[in-house]
Amino acid sequence: MPSQSHLTILESFHLSIVADETMSQTKSRRSRTLVDREVQGGLLRKIAIHWIVFFVCNAIALTIWIRLFEQPDADWGQTFADTMQRFMPFFVITMALIPAFVWDTLKLTNRFAGPILRLRNALADVRTGRPVAPLQFRNDDFWQNIAADFNAVIERVPAVTPIAKPSPASDSEV
Repeated sequence: MPSQSHLTILESFHLSIVADETMSQTKSRRSRTLVDREVQGGLLRKIAIHWIVFFVCNAIALTIWIRLFEQPDADWGQTFADTMQRFMPFFVITMALIPAFVWDTLKLTNRFAGPILRLRNALADVRTGRPVAPLQFRNDDFWQNIAADFNAVIERVPAVTPIAKPSPASDSEV
């Protein structure tokens, strides 16, 4: 018969394996970059438009500055050409950064669009009477409290059939 210390070691080993499995499920990478086209697409369009407006306003402001303070006697066409020539590295770098900022924004939006998409899917399951798995968001996702609140509700409502553990496939979808 195993001693008490052996059982404790085995129990702690089992708990660490279960914890590792849970952590790997909640830390897994999303398989899709754009999980909610409406929300994320709207934000990405807005960010891109802001950068383009910023770029155009800077070009106009620099052209006016050069015209007023450096070349007051030159015509606007010459001033614009000189501005483009002098500030081309700035313009190229600005345009090159737009995709990087859009990509970073997309990754950030995954942290709230993914959890809300999971919540919407779980609510659809509740509405149709299907069994519902407890919500588990990734560790770095926003709105962890929504998952805890939803899980508390599905435990309290008798008409909802909770599932013991979410499947790993559902974690990699969003």
